[in-house]
Amino acid sequence: MICDMDDHGIHGKMKNDAQSVAAAAVEAHQEEKDVSKHIKTFFDQKYGPTWHCIVGGDFRAFVTHESKHFIFFYIGKTAICLYKS
Repeated sequence: MICDMDDHGIHGKMKNDAQSVAAAAVEAHQEEKDVSKHIKTFFDQKYGPTWHCIVGGDFRAFVTHESKHFIFFYIGKTAICLYKS
């Protein structure tokens, strides 16, 4: 996991939400684009826009994001990159 979110306060909650919502999304959806949409929609609604979510088995990313609003992790072999800009 690569993350610039703190482990406490609101950022700790975002980090936990990212992992739990992503796990639920991977279980609920077959296609990566639907997993991505599920996670993004949740974060836009709960933490305000504008979140971006990239999901896939193999990708590279170079992004600009708000401080304390970036996380990259795996659920099994599925990589998830979530950030706010």
